[in-house]
Amino acid sequence: MKFEIRNLKRILPILGIFFCALSALAADVQMSIEPQLISLLDRAVLKVEFINASGNALDIPQVDGLNIQYQGQSSETRIVNMKRTSKVVHTYLVTPSKVGDFTIGPVTAQYKGGQKELTAQLRVIKPSDDKKAQEISELMYSEISTDRHAPHVQEPFELTLKVFIRDGVQIDGNFAIRGGMPENGMDGDLAWNVIDQTREEVNGSIFKVYTLAATARTLTAGTFTFQPQVQMNVIIPRQERRSYGFDDPFFGDFFGRQETRPFVLDCNKLQVNVQPVPMAGRPDSFTGGVGIFDFDVSIGPNKVKAGEPITIKMRIAGNGNLTQITPPKIQENHAFKLYDARTVATDKPNEILFEQVLIPKSDSVTNVPPISFSYFNTKTTDFRTITRGPFPVTVEAAPQQAAQVIATVPSTIQQETKILGRDIVYLKPAPEHWKTAADRTWYEQPLFRVLLALPLLLLLLIAGGTARHNQLAGNVALARRQKAPKAARRHVQLAEQARRKKDEKAFYEALWNALAEYFGHRLNLAPGEVALPAVRTAFPKQQESIDHLFNTIEQRRYGFTAEAPLAPDEMKALLNELTSTLKKCERVRL
Repeated sequence: MKFEIRNLKRILPILGIFFCALSALAADVQMSIEPQLISLLDRAVLKVEFINASGNALDIPQVDGLNIQYQGQSSETRIVNMKRTSKVVHTYLVTPSKVGDFTIGPVTAQYKGGQKELTAQLRVIKPSDDKKAQEISELMYSEISTDRHAPHVQEPFELTLKVFIRDGVQIDGNFAIRGGMPENGMDGDLAWNVIDQTREEVNGSIFKVYTLAATARTLTAGTFTFQPQVQMNVIIPRQERRSYGFDDPFFGDFFGRQETRPFVLDCNKLQVNVQPVPMAGRPDSFTGGVGIFDFDVSIGPNKVKAGEPITIKMRIAGNGNLTQITPPKIQENHAFKLYDARTVATDKPNEILFEQVLIPKSDSVTNVPPISFSYFNTKTTDFRTITRGPFPVTVEAAPQQAAQVIATVPSTIQQETKILGRDIVYLKPAPEHWKTAADRTWYEQPLFRVLLALPLLLLLLIAGGTARHNQLAGNVALARRQKAPKAARRHVQLAEQARRKKDEKAFYEALWNALAEYFGHRLNLAPGEVALPAVRTAFPKQQESIDHLFNTIEQRRYGFTAEAPLAPDEMKALLNELTSTLKKCERVRL
C-alpha cells in the first residue's frame, strides 16, 4: 500500500505537467483574406479567427467597390506537440465591383482577455483579356424600360429588361430576376422571357445583349417603381484553383477545368405612373374594358318556336385587359327568359368569347334587343361604346299536344302450378357419378386457369410501364425529381472515396456536386440556378442544415488553405449531415 502511494506521488507532478501542456494557449484574434490578389471577376474569402477564445461575428464596414457578405461560423480544435488550440472562425465572401487597392477595416474585435483592431488588404486587378475595364459595370450591366410611362389601371404595358455582357465574358445563359418589384397593386407576378439576343456597340466596345420582356398590369392607380436585380452565372476557367482569365475561347477543357460564379447586376430605377379610369362620362354599359377593342355579336337560330332557345355569341377582341372584362348586359324583357352568360374557351390570345341563352316565351317576340359594349380607350383617353343589333327573329307558336292515356290490360293467362309430389324441388337432378379432382380434364385444372390469366397480367404490366414512361416523358419536372436521389448518391460515393484517400479538394467538389445535382433535379432548376435562397424556400424545415452545408462547403471550396485542413472526423460528420439532410428533403412533398 505504501508503495502504491509513493508511486502516485511521483506520477502526480508528471500528470500536472502533461495537462498544463494540453491547456489552452493565450487568447488572440486575427483577420486574414485569401487570396490577397484577385481579378475583377474573382472573389476572396475574409476570415476572422478567435484563437483560444470565443467571439461573435464582426460588423465589417462596407468598402466602396467591394461587396462583403457574411457566410457563417465554424469551429475547430487541434492538439499539436501536446499543445491544444481551438478556433472560432467567422467567414465573409468579398466580391469586387471595381479594380484598385482596398483596405478592409479597421474594425475592433472584443474577446475574453482584451480587444484588438483588425485590418486586411486586398488588391483587385483588371481581367487578363480586357485592359480597359475598371469596374464590373463596364463588363456587365442591365437596363429596364417600358413602352408606356403613364398607362391606366388594368391596361397592360410592356417591360423590357436588357442585359449587356462585354464580348469575351462567357455566361451560361440563365437569368433570374430578384426583387425590385412593387409589393402591392400588381395583377399577378411578372413572367420574364428571353425574346432576343443581339450584338451591339457601346462606347467603342462590343456587347452581347440579351433582351427579356414581361407584360405588367396593375389593379390600382399610383406610382410603381421597378428596379430589379439580374442574377446570372459567369463561366470562369479554373486553373490550379486560382488563375482566371479569358485566354481560352472555350473557357476550360473537357475535364471540367472551369466553374460558374454567380453575379448580381444592379439596374436603373424605372417609375411608371398609372392613371385611374375616370368616373366622369362612364356609361352604364361599361363592364371594365380598358384598352382598344372591337365587338361582334351573332345569334342563332333566328327561327324558333316559343320555348326553344336562341344562343347569343359575343366576341370582344383587341389589346387590353380582356381577362377582366365581364359580359355585356342584355336589356331585360318580360317576353323572353334570359340566362346568365358564360365564357367560352378560345385559342386566340387577343379575344374573349361569351355565350348567353335567350328563350322566347311567346310568338310576340320579333327581335333580340341591341347589345352595347363600352370600354375606356387608352389611346384617345375617353369612353367608347359599340352597339350591335337589334337582331330580327321569327318565333312561331308552340303546338298544343293532346294528352294520351295508356291503359293497362290485365292478363288473362293463368299460370299452371305443377305439383311434383316432393317437398324439395331441385334445380337439376343429382349426377349419376360425382367427379373427383383426379377425374378433371386438362382444361379444368387450376394450373390451366392460372395460365389463362397470365396474358392479361402481362398486358396490364406493359400498359402500366408505358403509361409511366409517357408520364415521365411529358413531365420534365417529375422525371428530374425521380433522378435526384440517384444523382446525389453517385457523388456521395465519390466523396466517401475522396475522404478515405484524404483528398480534400475532390471531397468538397463531390459534396458540392451532390448538392447541386440533387436540388437541381428535385426543384427542376438549371445548373446555374441552384442557389441557397431557392433551396431554403423549398425546404423551410431543413433551413438550418441547408445553410450550414452550403456555407461550409463553399468556404472549403473557395477558402481552403493547406495550413487548416478539416479533421477526418469532421469530414465524416459533414458527409453524414449531407446524406441525412438529403434524406429528409426527399420526404418533403413539393
